[in-house]
Formats: sequence, C-alpha cells, structure tokens
Amino acid sequence: MKRFVPLALLFLAAVYLSSTGFQCGSAETTSAKLYIQQKQYAKAEESLVKQLAKNDKDEEAWFLLGQVRHETRNFIGMNDAYTRALAMSDAHKADINQNRLAVWAMLYNEGVSYYNRGRDSAAYYDRALEDFKTASIMVPDSSGTYYVTALAHFAKKDLVEARKSLEIALQKKPDFQDAARFLGQVHYNLATDKLEAKDTTGAMKEYVKASAAFEVAYKAEPGNVDNITNLIDAYERTDQSDKAEALTHDAMVRDPNNKLFRYAYGVFLLKKEKYTDAIEQFSKSLELDPGYSDAKYNLGVAYLNWGVSLKAAGDKRLEADKKATRSAKEEAAYKEKFKLALPYLEESAQLRPDDAALWTQLGRLYAILNMRDKSQAAFERSDKLMKGK
Repeated sequence: MKRFVPLALLFLAAVYLSSTGFQCGSAETTSAKLYIQQKQYAKAEESLVKQLAKNDKDEEAWFLLGQVRHETRNFIGMNDAYTRALAMSDAHKADINQNRLAVWAMLYNEGVSYYNRGRDSAAYYDRALEDFKTASIMVPDSSGTYYVTALAHFAKKDLVEARKSLEIALQKKPDFQDAARFLGQVHYNLATDKLEAKDTTGAMKEYVKASAAFEVAYKAEPGNVDNITNLIDAYERTDQSDKAEALTHDAMVRDPNNKLFRYAYGVFLLKKEKYTDAIEQFSKSLELDPGYSDAKYNLGVAYLNWGVSLKAAGDKRLEADKKATRSAKEEAAYKEKFKLALPYLEESAQLRPDDAALWTQLGRLYAILNMRDKSQAAFERSDKLMKGK
C-alpha cells in the first residue's frame, strides 16, 4: 500500500448561529446576545460564564456559549457546552446536532487538505491528525473519520496508531470494506517489521490477524479482485493452503475470464503435481493475456516438472531392476514434455535476463535434448551472472 493516498473533500453543512432572539432572560444572557450580534465574542463568553456561575442549569446560556465558542474555533469547548445544554433539555437539540455535523465536516475537510499537502511536508500530517481527532469528537460514530486518521498515521509510518484507528473504524462499522482491507495491509507491514527483527513468531501472529481482516473485506465484497488476492496470499502465509485453494477455485469459477484467478489456481494444481490441470489453467490465463509473463513461465515449469516426474519414475524402476532398460517410448514421453517446456522457458529467460537459476535450468534442459551449443551458452550465461553477484 502506498504511503500517500489522495483524499476527496466532503460537502459542507451550514452552521446555525442564531442568537435565538431577545426572550426574557438574565442581564448577563441579554448582554451576551448583544455581544454576539456585534461579534464581540470574548465579551459574550464572559457574560455567559457569569450567568452560568449563578445558574449552571441554564440551558439557553449553555447553548449560546457553544455558539460563541464555535466562532472562536474553540470546538472542544463548544462541544462541552452543547453537551451541558442537552443535559438540561432538548430545546436546541436539532440546532446542536446540525452544528456538530457542520463542524465535523469542516474539520474533516481541513484535515483532508492538510493530509494531501503532506507530500510536500510531513508536518502537515500532524495538523491533519489534530483536525481528525477533533472531528471524531463532534461525530463519534463516524467510521470514516477513523479511517482517514489511520491513513495519516500510516503516512507517518506509525503502524500501531494506524492499526488502532482502523480497529475503531471497524467497531463503528463492522462491514467497512476499505478499513478491513487497510487493516490487513497494516498487519502485513507489522509482520515485515517483525521479520526484520528476527521475530518469526510475532510475524506469524500479524499474518494471522491480516487474514482475519482480509476475510472481513472479502465477505463485504466477494467479487473484489483485491479482496480475493489479498486473502489468498494471507492464507498461504499462515499455512492455510486448503482454504487458499478453495477460495482460488471459487474465484476462478465465478470469474473464468480473470487471468489472475486462472493463474493462481494453476499454481495450486502445479504444487499438487496435477500437471494436466495446471497446464490448462496457465494456458487459459495466457489466452486471456498473451503477454502475461508469470503464466508463461509457470506453463514452462509445469511441462518441465511433468517431464522430470516421468523421468524420475523410470529411473526408480531401472534402479529397482538392474536388468531392465528404458524403452524408446518411455524416453520419448519425458523428452516430449521437455520440448514443450522449452519455448516458454526460453521466452521467460529473455524477459528475465538476469535470472541465473533460469539460465542454469535451460542449460540442463538443452543438454538432455542434445542441444550442446545452446546448453554451453546457457551455462556460461548462468556462471557469468553468478560471478557478478
């Protein structure tokens, strides 16, 4: 996952800032309303604080104090004042809810703007986090706010805080697909850090958590290619090959024209030495994309391993019976597989000119097929690459 992911802005809601008119009230409240009209917010707050010192049950005074604090961008104080007002009555509940939502949207957008500027200076990520933190106080149930908070932490390479934010996002919205997929990626990165620290046990635990997160994303949208490939890889890393194979097969059946699914299923079949079936999947993958280099290489490997298997079976029989000989048909069978493997491996070698192991394998293959000049050239190429390392 990239460190920086550009974010879009939200549409802003309007803030309701009426002073509620001049109903009968205390002198302090009346003065505060005048000050609000005159935009003398410091004096308005001073009057309201005096009124609340005399009567902390005055709902209107608490509401007005929240309005004043909004104007001075004391959003935490605004929210506290609104909470106190609501504890008294629901008289201004609709206005308070609208204003909190408007402030949340404003802070979210400001945070997004700072986050997007983080490409120029990492200090902007901290400013984004400040806005996102306050926004989450305005609307505590917004899973999206915790998601963008995680993005900012991730951009700062703070994986632990990113993980915490994503966990909260999923608590708020259990089927939040993007958050689940992102959480899986964060666990992958944490696993990488542990592997670098030689903590294989800790890394495996992170991979297990990644697979759990990817499962959530997959259940939310089973047809999403990223969700499928991420989960397949996670299952493989956590020794859950049966689950990985079943998932790959189902994905291939659901979307037979997806080259990735065909290829992935072919890999599982190749591991199980089901050469005919593996070759079918790799061939289908290449039909869908003739330039798909991984499918081309593994198609060559499938034919090669099939030939090796046939030859090994014959060698075993000859070893058991010293008087036996290999028949021409038997020899032709495994060499035919080698011949079928050759063009795919040759093309792969051209695409991977620095792959010493591949050139060594080609040298052996050429030798078995009595292509001596090519065998010598391939071995020389391999030796040169190995010495250059």
